[in-house]
Amino acid sequence: MRVLIVSANMGQGHNATGRALEDAVRERWPDATVSWLNALERLGPGFESLFQRIYVANVESVPWLYEFFYGAIWRIPWFAAASRWFTASWCGARLAKPVAEFAPDLVLSTYPMGTAGLAWLRRKGKLPVPLGAWVSDFAPHPFWVYGAADLTMVMHDVAVAPALRSSPSAHVGVSAPPVRAVFRPGDQPAARQELELPPDAFVPLVSCGSLGFGEIETTVRELLAADPSVVPIAICGRNDAVAARLRALDEPRLRVVGWTDQPELYTLAADVVVTNAGGATSLEALACGRPVLMHHPIAAHGKANARLMAAAGLALVSTKDDELAETVRGLLAEPERLKEMAEAVARHCETATPLRAALESLASAPLNPPTRRLRPEDALFVHVATPEVPQQVGAVLLFDPKPDGTPVTHADAEHLLAATPGLRTRLLPGSGLWRARWQEDPGRTSSDVLTSARVGPDAPLDAALTREMDAFFSEPVSPERPVRARLVTGIEGEQGALLIALHHAASDGIAVISALVGQARGKDPLVPVAAPRSRSRRRGWWSRPNVALGASHAPNATLGAFNAPNATLGALSEPAARSASVEGGGGGMDGAPNAALGASGAPNATLGRNRSQPGRSAVRARLAGLAAPVREVLARVTGPAWHGLDRPAGSAGGSGAAKPAHPKPGSSGKARSQAADLARGIWALARAGAAPRVRWDKRIDSPRRHFARAHLSAPEVRKAARRAAVPTTNLVLALVAEALHRELGGTAPEQLRVLIPMSVRDTGTFRQLGNHTGAASIDLPTGPMSLSERVRATDRMLSDQVGHGAPRAGNAVVRVLGILPPALHRRAAKLVYRGTWFSAIASVLPGARSPVVLNGALVRTVYPVLSLAPGVPVAVGIMTWADRFTVCITVPAGQEERGDRLAAAVVEAFGRL
Repeated sequence: MRVLIVSANMGQGHNATGRALEDAVRERWPDATVSWLNALERLGPGFESLFQRIYVANVESVPWLYEFFYGAIWRIPWFAAASRWFTASWCGARLAKPVAEFAPDLVLSTYPMGTAGLAWLRRKGKLPVPLGAWVSDFAPHPFWVYGAADLTMVMHDVAVAPALRSSPSAHVGVSAPPVRAVFRPGDQPAARQELELPPDAFVPLVSCGSLGFGEIETTVRELLAADPSVVPIAICGRNDAVAARLRALDEPRLRVVGWTDQPELYTLAADVVVTNAGGATSLEALACGRPVLMHHPIAAHGKANARLMAAAGLALVSTKDDELAETVRGLLAEPERLKEMAEAVARHCETATPLRAALESLASAPLNPPTRRLRPEDALFVHVATPEVPQQVGAVLLFDPKPDGTPVTHADAEHLLAATPGLRTRLLPGSGLWRARWQEDPGRTSSDVLTSARVGPDAPLDAALTREMDAFFSEPVSPERPVRARLVTGIEGEQGALLIALHHAASDGIAVISALVGQARGKDPLVPVAAPRSRSRRRGWWSRPNVALGASHAPNATLGAFNAPNATLGALSEPAARSASVEGGGGGMDGAPNAALGASGAPNATLGRNRSQPGRSAVRARLAGLAAPVREVLARVTGPAWHGLDRPAGSAGGSGAAKPAHPKPGSSGKARSQAADLARGIWALARAGAAPRVRWDKRIDSPRRHFARAHLSAPEVRKAARRAAVPTTNLVLALVAEALHRELGGTAPEQLRVLIPMSVRDTGTFRQLGNHTGAASIDLPTGPMSLSERVRATDRMLSDQVGHGAPRAGNAVVRVLGILPPALHRRAAKLVYRGTWFSAIASVLPGARSPVVLNGALVRTVYPVLSLAPGVPVAVGIMTWADRFTVCITVPAGQEERGDRLAAAVVEAFGRL
């Protein structure tokens, strides 16, 4: 085992942590070769002393400047990002050679700039071994924490949140104080006897680190004035001037100590440790079981350390003159208070991870996975989510008992859940500067997200399922675990129900059902497509594979399919409009991918391709570069994509010395037709305007929900659709319009705007993760008319919207919005996805037409669960499953009667039809 410790001579705190780690390494691996690397020394001649002088000057002379910089890296995201990038690249480039020469098996860092440089090496592929970072301050800050490190150890549970705020993708743990083994609870009377201290005195140890920062003289005077029983010890480190001034006080109770090699003995002898920085001195105090008094904390990190230590109950903070004396008098008057603090210190040291255990975990665990950016379609649901309107979708699977009469088991449910999109991921929501990202969590299994409940025996199906659904889906999934599931058994007749909720950013309805059906039938699970690593230097933000919204190497942001000319631009609708997925003939999950609209056989078709010309001016070239992302989006929506593959030589949009494309006859005409179709769709979206006003309660004041269910006979629905000469999707949406008319009564508007998500999946993306959807805003006819008239009017409106590019236009708009900086993207998403533009959500999803059996248990019914949108209090999910159409209506808690009436009205309207 070859271990490299990266530290710096900035005081002695970082090196003290490094020595503790070295001791733990040698204890665990006695034959290990340990080498040290001074990060500051590697920056170049003179940099180490320069940084030391700057640090001392900031703390002692211009603390306001230090405070400004420290606050800026928290308050100003772009400043933090730029500073981190510069520091990481500068340090990383200079650490690369010594790291490579030593060829370590394990790298440990105790200094922020060292961690930054090592993280840069990891991102560049130059550090393929485990990397651990120990934050030797109590309060981490953005320069301490990097997601590229495999393990970041902070000093207390209260420090985890700020660490993750600094870098959400970091793997953060809580470490026992990283100090030498001599710092441990011990015999206080023996230590006092050795140091010739009064056994019954109150002994505060004043230590301000190796550099002796702060107002040590003022601190000592306050302690002496607090009470005659106080016997202070002042350790001045290498600050000989302060030591001389303290000795000149000629105070018999005061013990003045300069540099000492036995700080642990003085710490054991003390009742409390008084300091002003909160670094190594505080960690040594905690390791010995001593509470801390933070007096006049130094600027920036000292004040941050003080706040967190106080929040953890390990320290008392005094920031004003004479406040320290009052604190000491309070502890003398209430000894139980000091005892409680000491117990809190002991609990922390007992529950934190020992250094040896942390090192073993770091050396044996997988490397911290890299992150990947969310596609704009997926990020939309991160941006629009609020505590009251979380964006989660799901499904409820109802199982018959197995042939032997037993219900579906926990193990059966775990097997099915193993294919759920997003199961092994965590969502990093991003910020005003950083885009939302996914990070794999390879250690997570379906058992980690599955809970069980038995409601029986023989609980009534409808009542039990309603109660369980309302309770389960009223609890939002978390970004850390974007998938939750619950198995409910004990329902009448030994039926069982599996409830699955997942963040809408992880998937759309088709991918969820496809994954579950595929798992039950033994198909390969859905897996995310990894973005290929670029071999050339990236020259601009639009060159990044996952941000160009359809750049040639962005498999997670593509439409169409290579060699799938019949499913290139398809709008395989979640309502599956006019497609065989609902009509018949290979519909549903058994054969839906080829049932698409707008098929094109023009693999070389592009939109607005603008090739560079030798004579183009610099200004025109720059403008073309800025327009490239938009052109790429439009090209993706109107032309083919190459899913994670290099484009064939000569294909449109190719790069390098590719040969000119030779389009097939008629392909250019099809491209123009598709572009015109897209333009018509965008124009339709633009002129739609705000949704007609609906007079119903739009309040959504909590994440609690109610779900009303119903089902229709699929064969009868298809017969009725054939009699009416309309697609089945249009027929069931007409039933929804009729139900909305009945619910609104005399206040029903002539038309009610409904957002209908429609899949743009094809054979290449049918089983990919994420949301491959567009949307059509349909003004369903809800005014007074007969049911047969409503069916014909609904069919006309759907045909007009869906048949003129609305779904693809909606998808294109979402992709173009994704080009905006994250803060603007968030605002734009919130602007377009709300009740101003639509009053309800409805989606018809293709399901399985043939039986689906899980280990002998027939999946009798599946209900799709949709989320609401801000200001939109109704969502209707409809799915074809075997011999029925299932209906699940989502409404806010408190509006249960509305949901139940709508579900009943759909059934009643179909009966009349």
